[in-house]
Amino acid sequence: WYHLSAAKYRHENADRNCPTGSVFNLYLAQTPALNVIEDIKKDLARSFPDHEIFRDNGCGQESLFDVLKAYAVHDPAVGYCQAQAPIAAILLMHLPPEQAFWVFVQINEEYVKGYFSDGLMAVKEDALATELLIQRVSQRGYRLLRKLDVDPILYTLDWYMILFSRTYRAPQLFRIWDMFFCEGVKVLFRLALVIVRETLDVGPPDIVTKAHKCDNPMDLIALIKQTAKTLPFDVLLMKMDKLPLTDIDLAQACGQARQQLNSDLNTTNSRKTSSRIQPNKHK
Repeated sequence: WYHLSAAKYRHENADRNCPTGSVFNLYLAQTPALNVIEDIKKDLARSFPDHEIFRDNGCGQESLFDVLKAYAVHDPAVGYCQAQAPIAAILLMHLPPEQAFWVFVQINEEYVKGYFSDGLMAVKEDALATELLIQRVSQRGYRLLRKLDVDPILYTLDWYMILFSRTYRAPQLFRIWDMFFCEGVKVLFRLALVIVRETLDVGPPDIVTKAHKCDNPMDLIALIKQTAKTLPFDVLLMKMDKLPLTDIDLAQACGQARQQLNSDLNTTNSRKTSSRIQPNKHK
């Protein structure tokens, strides 16, 4: 992952231009905002508490704190959010803290840029793009989602923001991340699309039948998330590879989603402005 993500190159280049010889150690010597430190500390014990290195007072918790603190110094505009902790924790299962930090930087700034910014606009864009792509790969599934008015952010948020780290166990997750570091964010899209299509359209008949008997969105979302964990993983990978989805399809869906969200935002701002300048009818 350190090599696949180009973190090694970025690490060496940054340290070469650092007067102390280590940007990571330079960041650790600095202190981000107090509320950031407090938020990080709250989440240390919640990150894979059953893993031996992250148990109470384990070496992993200290390393996790260092990686998250260093990133908060590196990018104070983002600082820290809860979804970052499991990602950094998984990196620390494989890498020493300094290398894990630089891979974490690459994930945030090259792979899922904007995911942790205020307003989560990048995540919302990818969620909407996912829905547009569902319409392309599964008309039947798309119709059911629209019938129940399911907001795509409700089933994609956990998947995308923490890179499926709460959905799959380590061996499966590591295979997903191997592909992710090789191919980029499209791996997340392809996996999400296969899960939804299997649940709502072409998967095991009992699951598909149950999906179409749902009469409220939360039941359907729960079923989609559960199906992600129970479908045979090798089958998912095979169907990801065969999914009729091109890079052009993905780029078009993301562009359309971005345009739609910007239009919705402009409409909302226009309404707010209009409401502020309405004449006082009681004068």
